[in-house]
Amino acid sequence: MDLAKLKNLDGPAGEDNTPGLLGYVLFAPEAWFTTIAKAPKYSAAQATAGTSAIIATDHVFKDGYGFLKLYITVDSNQLKADIVGERDGRGLKINFEGFHPGNKPESLEFLNLVKNIGGIMLVPDADGEYIQVGAEGLPVELLPSYDSGKLNSGRRGTMVKGEAYSTGLKLYRGNIDYKPVA
Repeated sequence: MDLAKLKNLDGPAGEDNTPGLLGYVLFAPEAWFTTIAKAPKYSAAQATAGTSAIIATDHVFKDGYGFLKLYITVDSNQLKADIVGERDGRGLKINFEGFHPGNKPESLEFLNLVKNIGGIMLVPDADGEYIQVGAEGLPVELLPSYDSGKLNSGRRGTMVKGEAYSTGLKLYRGNIDYKPVA
């Protein structure tokens, strides 16, 4: 593989590098898409370094569908990606967790149903960049875990855990369509 387009990885040089994630994620089941956009494969012929880590084209949804926005308590959410596999076949296992508070029927229904559905999740970092978790054929699976909390401590709601396998981390910079409110 010709790695000619790789660049030096310099430090922040005075620019912000704020850790953490914003207080929501976007999720859509795989079945709602007509086209799940992809980043181009790395090529030494690409014009700009970093191109293979950016999904620049739009996801396309079936009519009447789009991303659902799921509130997550700020500073309860985290995204991690770890290497998995053997020397000749490595990839990433991406893990997300974040807390969604409360007992609202709509929240419980959503979390009751998504445990059996693969999808695409967009996770906004503190700078507003969307990291895509899940891809066509390698969807994110949400694994909710409910806790009532105690009267004297704790919090009531659901820890939303997401898990996906991937060939690499990708930023989504396409258009974001939201599911119309009924």
